[in-house]
Amino acid sequence: MTAEFRAAHASGENWASVASELADLLEKEPLPEQALAFLYVTEALAEDLGSILTFLRSRLSIEHWTGTVGIGVCGSGRAYFGVPAASVMVAPFASDAFHVFEPLKVDADLDAPDLQKAIDRLQPIFGLVHGDPGAPESLGQLSELARMGSTYLVGGIASGERGAPQIADRVVGGGLSGVLFDANTSVQVGISQACTPVGPVHRVTEGREGIVSTLDDRPALDVLKEELESDGGEHSMASGRYHAALMVPGSDTGDFVVRNLMGIDPHNHMIAISDDVEAGDAIRFVRRDGAAAEQDLRRMLGELQTRLPGKPRGALYCSCVARGPHLFGTESREMMIIRDELGDLPLTGFYGNGEICNDRFYGYTGVLTLFM
Repeated sequence: MTAEFRAAHASGENWASVASELADLLEKEPLPEQALAFLYVTEALAEDLGSILTFLRSRLSIEHWTGTVGIGVCGSGRAYFGVPAASVMVAPFASDAFHVFEPLKVDADLDAPDLQKAIDRLQPIFGLVHGDPGAPESLGQLSELARMGSTYLVGGIASGERGAPQIADRVVGGGLSGVLFDANTSVQVGISQACTPVGPVHRVTEGREGIVSTLDDRPALDVLKEELESDGGEHSMASGRYHAALMVPGSDTGDFVVRNLMGIDPHNHMIAISDDVEAGDAIRFVRRDGAAAEQDLRRMLGELQTRLPGKPRGALYCSCVARGPHLFGTESREMMIIRDELGDLPLTGFYGNGEICNDRFYGYTGVLTLFM
């Protein structure tokens, strides 16, 4: 009989009460003899992450761990923000079916012998990564790491103003860490960007760095104004609801990355966005609000279900600090939607400072991984 995934989440007054409740919940049924455990804690417990890890490792007799700190953490149908809380999932993977790696050196090529040896052995097609917000330059390694093993990556950037700890079998920090899984690991991944397009895709005909001068040979600001007016948002340019979506070259699914509209130049009819652009780039404008967020999340979940070969065994959700109650109205609404659509699965995850899907860094997204 195939071993089951197990998950638990808890909040409490301090790290000891939270860790003890997690252990009690997980020990209600026998745990697998070999496993990988995912552990996410809220910022209130960041300084206690080592104590929590030591306690749970001893109590549950699980050697291998991965995880990090988020502004919030989540479980099936539940999320926690602003309180001491933690979420754990125990996945019954054999110890030779994955490789936990510590933060990679930012100033060197990804030539760590242990990592290369693991890639050669596992031939991974899927990996989980956590990033340190105190080392943003490490994000430049994403594409190289994905390319090394032809690996599809998911994950997120931890939450913390001056850096945040990660777990790679021990508490670490300072770059990208995570887990690579062997080629027999079967997953399905969905991404929700909480957006509704408000106009067609345009081509940047003049632009450099973050300044867009013309779109389709027309003043960029004029194009933006027209589309917001057609969306009923002529007075909402400063509301934060509207963003620029940069289309991903070569994507056959219309994939895009969302960037903020940073400013406008009414005199020169230009706009500024929070990313580099150049002539030839494809761009469109999108609206993000509660209604769009729920609609897009349900769309993603529906599409994901059409690809499922069977019932998922467990789930991992990496979401953005700007989602959760900010977009969905209440603390747990986002997680309740996922549970309503997919059922009550063992699930863990966190709300961080950016999300990772494939070899790209996103914002405002929810990345859901289902283990089959």
